Amino acid sequence: MSAQTAPETPKTSLREDLAALLKRPRALWGIYALKFFESLAFFGAYNVLIVYLSEELRYTDREAGTIAGTWLTAVSLVTFAAGSVADAVGVRKALLASVLSCLVGRSFLAFSHDRTLALTGLALMSYGVGSMFPTMAAGVARYTDKRTVSFGFSLFYVVMNLGAFVAGPVVTLLRRSFAQPRTLTFMGISARVSSGQSIFLLSLFFTIIGLFVTLWLVRDEPIPSETVPEGATAFRTNTPPTAPHDEPTQSKNPLRILAEVARESNFWRFLLFVSLLVLVRLIFQHAHLTWPKYTLREFGQSFPYASYWSINPLMIIVLTPIVTAFTRERSAYSVIVAGAFVTTASVFFLALSTTVWASVLFIVTLSIGEALWSPRLYEFTTRVAPKGREGTYTGLAQIPMFVAKPIVGFLSGELLARYCPAVGPRDSKTLWLVIGLTTLAGPVAIVLFRRFIEAKQESK
Repeated sequence: MSAQTAPETPKTSLREDLAALLKRPRALWGIYALKFFESLAFFGAYNVLIVYLSEELRYTDREAGTIAGTWLTAVSLVTFAAGSVADAVGVRKALLASVLSCLVGRSFLAFSHDRTLALTGLALMSYGVGSMFPTMAAGVARYTDKRTVSFGFSLFYVVMNLGAFVAGPVVTLLRRSFAQPRTLTFMGISARVSSGQSIFLLSLFFTIIGLFVTLWLVRDEPIPSETVPEGATAFRTNTPPTAPHDEPTQSKNPLRILAEVARESNFWRFLLFVSLLVLVRLIFQHAHLTWPKYTLREFGQSFPYASYWSINPLMIIVLTPIVTAFTRERSAYSVIVAGAFVTTASVFFLALSTTVWASVLFIVTLSIGEALWSPRLYEFTTRVAPKGREGTYTGLAQIPMFVAKPIVGFLSGELLARYCPAVGPRDSKTLWLVIGLTTLAGPVAIVLFRRFIEAKQESK
């Protein structure tokens, strides 16, 4: 198969795709359920994090950006290490460790009123947040087959965005209800709760539900023999197919797994690809670290930024199955590149106009691009990976994000302080022009390096 040829996937309707997916192991549906509740918990907290650091903990823009960037860096560090843990110990044990980490960390955030305890909570939940994604992605890859893998990852992405969509209006409601701290009483215990804490309390509640879902539904299942269709992408793996229901014969030691993957030339071409794509992915970091404060300062402190951001997950829920159906016969690589250019274009609406409508167009255009590239990237990653190494590849794909997140955290605080301060003259268009030009370099470089990235590798 040539590098540009798409996988030969049978044409099926969404109903047939869903019917086929319903026949997959129960553990797959446990992962979907956990993903929904974890998305509610994560996006509820993440939507308010940067505002919470400034409004309630009284950090400056630069300090808040540095803290957020450092935390996101820690999450990325865990992510690329945790993938091999999932491959070594199994999906269920890895998910239980992740959920328990989030449970402890979010408890500190929900019940604390000072900086030290809040930062301790962020540190404690770093492992859970960072390890959850590669473990879930590995589970989806293992519990689908070549007929259901595309739709399986699309549904995974829809479930994530359904949680994000619900979280937006909830954040807006709680910020309004707890604009002034209120006293809540539970089982005879009274506590003063701020808007940020109310959101963290709700995140904690959803994490507890996620723990029960994991215990009840998620079981380690034999890996289907057709998880990774041969030649499904531009990359070819050297791993020979295993017999049905056989476990992979590779090492179960996480460090040895990492060493094995590092010796694969396909991995390094793949790493270059995700390194260039990271510039596009950082738009979403700015959407949560830069855009909320920008809207509150340009449109007023009562602006419901979290509700407006819900346009994004709502569009993803609607568009992802449609886009998957129309692009399934095109290579994941070409769809990802097209989506990357569309996503990059979204930022320039904010560079041209400081209006609510420009923000809406930013969200809408970004969402169209995301619907193209993001779910296909999940599929692309797990298809490139040799069988039994899906978690490791998914985790190691976060290496570029690990390097970039502290930069975007610092850059967010610096740009806000310089071009969109809380007090004083603002030049917000320049802020977004800098972000837009930085982002554009990513898809342009992907096109320039395409021949190297798509280079064939002879199978053994």
